[in-house]
Amino acid sequence: MEPLPPVKEVEYRCIVGKMFDEITGMEYNTFSFETAKEFSSFRYEIAVRYKLEGSAIVFRVLGMTATRMMMPAFGTAQSVLKVPQLQPGNYTVTFVKSDGTENEFFIEVGKKGIQIIKPIPRRRFIDFILLNEVSTPGAKITTTVSKIPHIPLVPRTIQKRALPPPTPEELEILAALRDETPEERDAREEMELFGGKKRLSKKDLAASEKELRKLADKSVPKKVTKPIATKKTTVKKKVVAPVKKVSKPAKKATKPAKKTTPKPKVKTKTTKKKR
Repeated sequence: MEPLPPVKEVEYRCIVGKMFDEITGMEYNTFSFETAKEFSSFRYEIAVRYKLEGSAIVFRVLGMTATRMMMPAFGTAQSVLKVPQLQPGNYTVTFVKSDGTENEFFIEVGKKGIQIIKPIPRRRFIDFILLNEVSTPGAKITTTVSKIPHIPLVPRTIQKRALPPPTPEELEILAALRDETPEERDAREEMELFGGKKRLSKKDLAASEKELRKLADKSVPKKVTKPIATKKTTVKKKVVAPVKKVSKPAKKATKPAKKTTPKPKVKTKTTKKKR
């Protein structure tokens, strides 16, 4: 591929491919249009109309329209057109923008594929690209995209202004707001505590503690403390007299008295003595 001069005013890209329609059983050449810039809020579609007359193909790029689904998305505006498969020959492809600007390209369609022919417009608003599946093997020019990456244009409505470089004070504030890693936090605390000195090891700390204890023992005399006599306190235990259990007298078993039935009186007969 021959190098092309860089262009800074490219707004669109036209990518040529091919597809097979299973319903109709026909092959088509696809012309996919997309914007050079990306949108961060919504996805848009490019309104494109085409006209094929003999060896001339005219594409009118009318602008961008909102998609049917107004859902937030990120990406470029796109649109795809299906054109009946081009027959072998030379074609003139013209792109017309909404303000009347025109770009004209020349392509050669053969049995093996398509290739772009010179001249190529230097000031152009659209790039013409051929995919590998449709390009002629060993073609000299298959794309008009320059090797130097171009700067995509951004509409003024959503253009982001370049911020000035931060001042040293702002850099300090940003550095203070930045999250510290555990290693950085330990190093900062060491600097605050020890003032840049090396941190003492455990052995050094133990040795210094022993020396401090020895100095403390030498400087402060030990006081002899006499044992304090403690009075023995006797606790009087209360003698509790044993409580005698009073046993209750056992109840005598009483039998019911026998009932006595009175005996009947027997009348005795008195016999009078005869005189």
